[in-house]
Amino acid sequence: MSQRAMPARRDKWRPVDRIYDGILERCVDEAERGARRDGTAELMAGGVVIAVLAVGILVVVQSAAAALVVCGVLAAGLFWFIVGTAQHEDTDRRGVLAEIGGAGMLPAGYLVHPLAWKAGMAEYVAHVPESQLKAGAEMCHVFPGTVGDLITFVGNIAIHVPLPHQATPEDVEKRGKALVKIGLPILKKHVKTVPALPKA
Repeated sequence: MSQRAMPARRDKWRPVDRIYDGILERCVDEAERGARRDGTAELMAGGVVIAVLAVGILVVVQSAAAALVVCGVLAAGLFWFIVGTAQHEDTDRRGVLAEIGGAGMLPAGYLVHPLAWKAGMAEYVAHVPESQLKAGAEMCHVFPGTVGDLITFVGNIAIHVPLPHQATPEDVEKRGKALVKIGLPILKKHVKTVPALPKA
């Protein structure tokens, strides 16, 4: 699966939150550790078990041929098991943020955060048209909900701003700007009408 590029905001803004950044760093580190697992430990453990089994068969049956055949079959099975279960670098990262509900449950600003994209945001927004993704990136700094809510909000606006079937990159850019032009005033008006949170 080709990796989708993170949308860039014109002003290069991105959210800064110590808690969310810490969660993202931990989740990405765990995913990368898991991706580096190549099966070496399992192979070594299996080799030791097969060697002990070979000695046991040799002692009990007293037939080197039987020990070689049984252990050879087991070694081949172990090898194919390790090869089949070893994880590769291009693993699907949709589950990296499962403990917080997935990438869609991050605050909207994390649509443009590099760590979020390492943690599965690219897979989460894979179905979102480019114009809607660009519009979401431009509005994420004022959107009061989650990434999933932002994608839905932009999608609802996009229903009313059609894109030609044979769209050019200029058409996509123009549609993205139109979505922002419609959505940003709605968001700003909403932010003004919502009461402020009480001070802690």
